[in-house]
Amino acid sequence: MIGLTRTTGERCCLDPAEIERVEAHPDTVVFLTDGAKYVVVETPDQVIGTVREYRAAVMVNAWRLIDTPDHRAEVTGAAVVPFPTRPKV
Repeated sequence: MIGLTRTTGERCCLDPAEIERVEAHPDTVVFLTDGAKYVVVETPDQVIGTVREYRAAVMVNAWRLIDTPDHRAEVTGAAVVPFPTRPKV
């Protein structure tokens, strides 16, 4: 979710995957795929930048999950050592 500020000063969070388009007339209007419209104080460039930062962070975190020793072993064909199990109580 990305945080934006409505013209009333209220903060709102939107799912970047649901943003269809962003227009300026003269206020910035964010159109969602479900037909909802949000008038925000951020410029279209700021909204686009926020969406880019969000998507970049998602990609970085995905690569961090993939770049674990166990996953690297699967990719290279090396032996994978199982995680230790907790003793039963």
